[in-house]
Amino acid sequence: MSRRKLPDVPWRAFRVAAAVATAVLLTTSSLVAPADAKPDGPTPQPVLTPSMTHLDHFLADGHLKVTEALQLQAEAQAAAHRKAAAEAAVQRRAEEAKAAAERRAQAKAAAERRAAAKAAAEAKRPSTPPRASRSQSRALPSQAATVSGARNYARSRMSSAQYQCLTNLVTKESGWNHRATNPSSGAYGLFQSLPAGKMASAGSDWRTNPLTQMRWGLSYIKARYGTPCGAWYFWLKNRWY
Repeated sequence: MSRRKLPDVPWRAFRVAAAVATAVLLTTSSLVAPADAKPDGPTPQPVLTPSMTHLDHFLADGHLKVTEALQLQAEAQAAAHRKAAAEAAVQRRAEEAKAAAERRAQAKAAAERRAAAKAAAEAKRPSTPPRASRSQSRALPSQAATVSGARNYARSRMSSAQYQCLTNLVTKESGWNHRATNPSSGAYGLFQSLPAGKMASAGSDWRTNPLTQMRWGLSYIKARYGTPCGAWYFWLKNRWY
């Protein structure tokens, strides 16, 4: 029986096949752990390829940028809320101050209306002034038509303590200037009557005669506060009377 002839294999193809087989064996041996390996030994860690490392860096950088953007947005929103709250507080305080000023003005106007009505009623009552001598009657108008005469008139009708309160009040209101005028409200005279025409109930010469203004002022104070000290204490508390 003749021997079977093997086919001729080129040497180059043989070397390629041998290299492939060797690579397969090496790969298989690196993936399969030996049978006698210790179970508690260190677990092989996967090796990151360069492409995976770049991906991780890219993801980490993107996450950082997103976090910074969100933080900046939150800070901007918080600053906007604080600014809005501050502006609202300023506006609220301004509105409260305006409302308080309007209430004070209304209260003062109402009180002055009541005092004027009471003074007008008292002015209609008949009065019996003390009789003066002929020389006194001639000198009285010229003397009384001065601030000094108005002071003397007030001093003769109250105690020294009440007169001191009256002096304090008139000093604060007009500085004892019977022509003093408030440019914003129009208040006029020693007692800063508002409106000024209310003093006409004490005399038609209220614009120029300090005594007429003093009579009106004492009547107004008595009707509303009882005494000059009562009016002065109210002024100290409210800065108006």
